[in-house]
Amino acid sequence: MKKIKLFFLMALTVSMANAQTTFDLDWFVGISNANASITIEPGDTVRWTWTDEVPHSVTSDSGSQESFDSGILTGAGSQFSYTFTQVGVNPYECDVHSSMEGTITVDNVASIADKFRMNISFYPNPVANKLTVASLYKLDSYKIYNILGKLVAQGAADGNITEIDMASLESGMYFINATSGDMQATFKVVKR
Repeated sequence: MKKIKLFFLMALTVSMANAQTTFDLDWFVGISNANASITIEPGDTVRWTWTDEVPHSVTSDSGSQESFDSGILTGAGSQFSYTFTQVGVNPYECDVHSSMEGTITVDNVASIADKFRMNISFYPNPVANKLTVASLYKLDSYKIYNILGKLVAQGAADGNITEIDMASLESGMYFINATSGDMQATFKVVKR
């Protein structure tokens, strides 16, 4: 019986360790809602880092599942962290700049790879020249495939936010495969 209890205790510990991930978000005037919105699991932490010199806060809205407030902090490099414990939706904003807003969605996500796929954003779509790809995970590379599955371009990524020059590609639909370590996400983009 002691072996069974020990096994369950170890399994619970491993499960809890896997669920605890810290996600970094840059927090600055002009950040888009898409880049300030992510999906995480219960037990995960979000760490916001001020990347400009003006004052900001990270404050939950009245309809948020959990209540959090950084207070007003000033200066590049200032940080606020919050660990989310409840499944639900948590809209938030900056009390100083109402255009700075996002949503932290807490859900029982299956794996880190699922988190990667769920937290990658790209814009504009359709794209004329440059496509911006943003991820909570540092991107390593990307590949662009045409509708027939032929590789038409590839390149190294620049970290969490990467600009892809698509100006030389013909108009049509493309599939972009972004990688971060051994994780991959593929998404569809229309080129004008």
